[in-house]
Amino acid sequence: MRWTLTESIKKNPKSIKIALIQRITDQISVFRDDLYPYLGGGNKARKMMALDEIIKSQGVNAIVTTGGIQSNHCRAVALYSKKNNIKCTLVLHGDQERLFSESGNAKVIKGSGATMIFSNACEIGKNMDVALRTYREQGYNPFYLNGGGHTLEGGYCYTDELEKLVDSGYVPDYIFLASGSGTTQAGLLAGVTRKGLDIKVIGISVGRTTEKAENCIQEFYKELCKTYGIDGKRAKVIVDDSFLCGGYEKYNNQIKQIADDSMANYGFPLDTTYTAKAFYGMQQIIEKRHITGQVLFWYTGGIYNYLAK
Repeated sequence: MRWTLTESIKKNPKSIKIALIQRITDQISVFRDDLYPYLGGGNKARKMMALDEIIKSQGVNAIVTTGGIQSNHCRAVALYSKKNNIKCTLVLHGDQERLFSESGNAKVIKGSGATMIFSNACEIGKNMDVALRTYREQGYNPFYLNGGGHTLEGGYCYTDELEKLVDSGYVPDYIFLASGSGTTQAGLLAGVTRKGLDIKVIGISVGRTTEKAENCIQEFYKELCKTYGIDGKRAKVIVDDSFLCGGYEKYNNQIKQIADDSMANYGFPLDTTYTAKAFYGMQQIIEKRHITGQVLFWYTGGIYNYLAK
């Protein structure tokens, strides 16, 4: 499929934000968050860099966080730590043998020098606390980082990103994205609120039920608005769990086909865990609900998951 630059780019070639918009159909454009130039790109890298000032100002010299063996978040944290000569402990849930047999994020994590602790899901918090205490006993000043980069700073960087995008001249009617921890979606919603726009931000759940996802995002969105003084009409949180295919990392034949054809069709890789699932959900919603207007797919990155096996 041939893709072209939007008219906005042609009229304003110096606009970096608009230059990240890739039009793939007359109706659908893609925000290329994978082109974020730090820590391997994607939303997890952007959220990690949002903590850069805090980490440096507080003299942090060790980080403890958690994620799966193909975690984009853990990859970003591990690379940030290595670049800044910071100790890093990753409490990983998943099979140890799988980590050492797979590529993608797992390969980056293995080569980062981070300490890896493999944990059952029910013991993640305990193991993170132990790692944090150990660093303190050794004289370090450690930073406890929630899985997925779920921080107010990480959410707000997407509030800021949405505002910059709108200010550069691009205002879609809908934004679709893969919805996991919900930090990115909440940040975008806060940006919509601050700008006083009527953009509908629709998350396609990659693992959680609609009720759980919407409740979590709603609370985080409210906290973002309160913390950063964002006033205005509260945006509606929308998360669709119709495309879970049984849960996290599960997918159907249509999602698999979208992922397999993504490089040829669009020039960027969609992975079955996150972005191909979200892309499929977006396509189905547009078709079944007869959605008109301009649609922006917020591509949060996918190359490492795409190349994992």
